[in-house]
Amino acid sequence: MAHWTLLIALLGAALAGCGAGAEDTPGAQPPAVLPATGQNAANSTYPDTEEGAKALLEALRAGNDLTLVQHLEPTTEDYQAVFEGDLAAKAERYYKAKLWNGSEVKVAGKPGQTELKVFMATTEEIRAWSPAVAANFPGGYQQIGPHLKPGLTVYRWKYTEPGDDLGLAFEGLVNVNGHWVWVPKVWQVLEA
Repeated sequence: MAHWTLLIALLGAALAGCGAGAEDTPGAQPPAVLPATGQNAANSTYPDTEEGAKALLEALRAGNDLTLVQHLEPTTEDYQAVFEGDLAAKAERYYKAKLWNGSEVKVAGKPGQTELKVFMATTEEIRAWSPAVAANFPGGYQQIGPHLKPGLTVYRWKYTEPGDDLGLAFEGLVNVNGHWVWVPKVWQVLEA
């Protein structure tokens, strides 16, 4: 019950802050800053469902919970559940150096970006590079598809102002080992 009360409070605070916002530009950095600490926890408040993902992404959009992003840091076992073979260890090294390195991790919408647009695809759909996946995911996913474990669902999302298609876009949310993890721009692991 306390989790739902917190979620409702976060959504209310986000909606109260709505108004004329700054112009949306793809790739812009959101203003909410969350420190990374390397903590991991099963996000039982957000089940492994589309609704659970949306609730988590709405909570992230508000940017009020300073530990929420920290809980998305994968463990060694999580990398092994997402990536095939030796790429799991390479991905872990890459993300520990580039994202989960103690610096600030940013995932939030700007004031006024009150709409959440969510796209999802299974790893099988990514491997097949269906038209829906090609339309909704960055092209780098076509490269990484064969290196993702089967049976996963990957989420991409945008925070936009009402009626806009452009906004702050993120991707790489996956539920493994009973909790959500975030591995953004996964194709960069291949390039590293």
